[in-house]
Amino acid sequence: MALGKVESIDAVDPSLGTIIEDESGQSYAYSDPNFKLTGLVVGSPCTYDIDYTAKIPVATNLKPYTPATTDITTVVTGPVTVNPGETYTVKKGGVVNGAINVVNGNLIAEDTGTVNGDVTIDSQGSFVVRKGGVVNGAINVVNGSACKIVNKGVVKGAINVGNANRIIIGNTNGGGIISGEITINRVRKVTITATSTINCGG
Repeated sequence: MALGKVESIDAVDPSLGTIIEDESGQSYAYSDPNFKLTGLVVGSPCTYDIDYTAKIPVATNLKPYTPATTDITTVVTGPVTVNPGETYTVKKGGVVNGAINVVNGNLIAEDTGTVNGDVTIDSQGSFVVRKGGVVNGAINVVNGSACKIVNKGVVKGAINVGNANRIIIGNTNGGGIISGEITINRVRKVTITATSTINCGG
């Protein structure tokens, strides 16, 4: 599954339309014969299945979900699991000592929030490190939608990508800082800005 919002619905055939993927902001067509039964409207948060390895990915099996948000602003001992539909934000004052597993959810590290452990992203989950957020371990993307290290986000370990939709390092707000090596098996799109720093183990 992946997370997003309904962007448009075909007026003649509601089984067709488009969704916007969370975090990457990418728009995809959907084709779902059961769409009428979902109760989804334009703007509704939804989960969906999508094969990013397809030449033209199309979302299917759309279902509504209610986002659940958790802010981590104190010291937490891991492991921590981010479940489907959940968003965890490690922010100022927040420290996770241990691994974090993102299973079709969203994880954000920002404003000096720190993860002292590895982050694993699976089942089309996403992870963002931004605005001075720090990951002192590795990032392992087994099957992810988006992984973003932007706006002075720091990753000190390796980044290992098995299968992902997008890897974004740096944006208009500032570059990403990566100290470890980057290994990519399959990804649809990689964006790296000139303001980013990649030391590859240096």
